[in-house]
Amino acid sequence: MKKIQLSQTGVELSCLCLGTLRFGTRNSYEQSARLMDMYVEAGGSFIDTANSYDRWCSQGKGGESQVTIGRWLRERNNRDELFLATKVGFGYGDVPEGLAASTIIAECENSLRQLGTDRIDLFYAHHDDSNTPLEETLSAFDKLVKDGKVRFVGASNYLAWRLADADAIAARKGWASFTCVEQRFTYLRPSPGADFGVQRIIDENLMSYCDTRGKTMLPYTPLLRGAYVRDDRPIPSPYRGADTDIRLATLHEVAGELGATINQVILAWMMQRQPPLLPVFSAGNPEHMKENLGALKITLSTEQMTKLDRAGHCLNDEAV
Repeated sequence: MKKIQLSQTGVELSCLCLGTLRFGTRNSYEQSARLMDMYVEAGGSFIDTANSYDRWCSQGKGGESQVTIGRWLRERNNRDELFLATKVGFGYGDVPEGLAASTIIAECENSLRQLGTDRIDLFYAHHDDSNTPLEETLSAFDKLVKDGKVRFVGASNYLAWRLADADAIAARKGWASFTCVEQRFTYLRPSPGADFGVQRIIDENLMSYCDTRGKTMLPYTPLLRGAYVRDDRPIPSPYRGADTDIRLATLHEVAGELGATINQVILAWMMQRQPPLLPVFSAGNPEHMKENLGALKITLSTEQMTKLDRAGHCLNDEAV
């Protein structure tokens, strides 16, 4: 699997990151272990989880994903071969919502314990917390870095201006800053005014900011949980805009030219962007894993990249 540098850290990561939201809940331990094995066998080494995964599932309370990964790490004895990312910010059980320093410190310790490791490679603020001063949040993350419990800090679900404010504070104080940004993003563009709740998207403002400052962007939900390819899962309404049909048709056209699936084209399109995006993908079963890993074999031509990038732009221009 190809490696790309994480922002300006000098650390190289797998160009596809494995998301593990369902591990330990909708995927049993055995199923989860098989999926992680397949990912590692393909050369992957970047695994993404969160302290709250999967409290959104009816059979989940939070922590299941970390516990599942921790068991797998013990059984495979491969911790040093992997780059582990987890997050803090969403409340679950007795853990409060937000990014207060006490929550960040306590949940780091809890994640270390559940994962069975002495360090977290990448620790994200899972979503912005406007009720806690940025100084308090950043100071807590910096302490964890200085204590050797966290290597790098990331932001997830932040607006560009809030990210800029955080970076300015970190620079002024000499603290660890947000190295990268994990944000909602897919090939289809949201319609104007689309509401994703606390989730934030990679938009033009964030792209411009991160590209200029050399921050890696990691799209989550890149495949819309199967909506591109499953008849029983329609495209979510926030993505039903004026250019949706044109962009879907372009995806099908390029996939036909390459003999690839829609999902593979989307992942390849992200990875071949300059600078590249680093998708956080998931897979519900081995067949899905094989399909998604197949994106690594897809090479889009310059013409195909341009075609995908420009699809539907004229409609947006006319709307303006």
